[in-house]
Amino acid sequence: MAYVGEPFAHDIFVSYSHGDDGNGQSFLQPWSVAFAHELERELRSDRRFRQDLRIFLDDKHRPGQGVDPMAPLTDQLRAEIGASAILLILMSPDYLASQWCAEERDWWCARQAELGLPADDRIAVIRIWPTGAEPWPAALTDARGHPLVGFAFSEPVEGSDSHRPLGWFELPGPFPVAFRKALLAIVGRLYPRLDALRSTLANRVRAEAERARLASDGGQTIYLHGRAEHAKAWEAAGMALIDCGFAIVPGEPDAIEHDPEKLQEVRERRVEALCGCDALLLLGTDDGRALDADLVVVGKHDRQSARARSNRLLPCGLLDTAGDAVATPVRKATARIMQTDWLDGTRTQWTAEVRHWLGAKARAAGGSP
Repeated sequence: MAYVGEPFAHDIFVSYSHGDDGNGQSFLQPWSVAFAHELERELRSDRRFRQDLRIFLDDKHRPGQGVDPMAPLTDQLRAEIGASAILLILMSPDYLASQWCAEERDWWCARQAELGLPADDRIAVIRIWPTGAEPWPAALTDARGHPLVGFAFSEPVEGSDSHRPLGWFELPGPFPVAFRKALLAIVGRLYPRLDALRSTLANRVRAEAERARLASDGGQTIYLHGRAEHAKAWEAAGMALIDCGFAIVPGEPDAIEHDPEKLQEVRERRVEALCGCDALLLLGTDDGRALDADLVVVGKHDRQSARARSNRLLPCGLLDTAGDAVATPVRKATARIMQTDWLDGTRTQWTAEVRHWLGAKARAAGGSP
């Protein structure tokens, strides 16, 4: 598995043209392979990347990497490039003229769309040879059609208007200081990209697992918030939910504290408990003013704190056990604005509505954590 994690097998796919002359001579391949080797070595200098980093280059033959000489090249490369987190392009006139490179690029972009992952900031263009005024493909241009800035990695040939990639004249090495400095500038940009994608993918995995829990047929942990003075109604609602297969926390309704320090302690414990829950239900009794306060304090502020801390969906519902006494148009509209769903707890089989609500929240979450 790549450092960034599933669904990627490789962190970086190095796409380049061999610069063939039609007679079996590949002008760019030796330098490109050397560049990829030095890039990997520099990236692995950081201990965090040393073990798990995976770079794919079609000239490698390590176990689990490189091109299997017994497999159809196009089919295998299609799979390898699609399983790469970052597309790194060694840009040259030969690259722009290569149909093979164009197919690699199209395969990668198509696979990212299938995965639902934006390709922005995941294409690194290394300008190893000036391309002049030749147009670049759309995937390598900005919103105005200008070529991506990329990284300059060439130097002029003295006495002419030609350029060569840095380190061209020192191949196979050791490479000069200018090569090292330019390479480190690339590495410095790749590190945060890889870390950010790793975090995004980890959040996706957590969100998918959370959606699966919400959609499952019972077993979810629900924070049932009610006040101590409404203990009887809280107990009845809690037992009904437990009988339906839900786990309920806390073990008793919340005490109302008026001392600021104790009140903060209560809220901190509540947020801590919410971080481990799948959903929040606010108990709505005929005490409308208490319900208004709970909507703001618990349903909005404490829930937001828990979501920020745990990075969980934590859908919020208001379980109305009083009916018309509290279900005013203004209060229901306010609940919607606070992203709190109104659930009718006056019905005989209201627990089925809770189950349906959790399933609907799982479906609505889609691909977003």
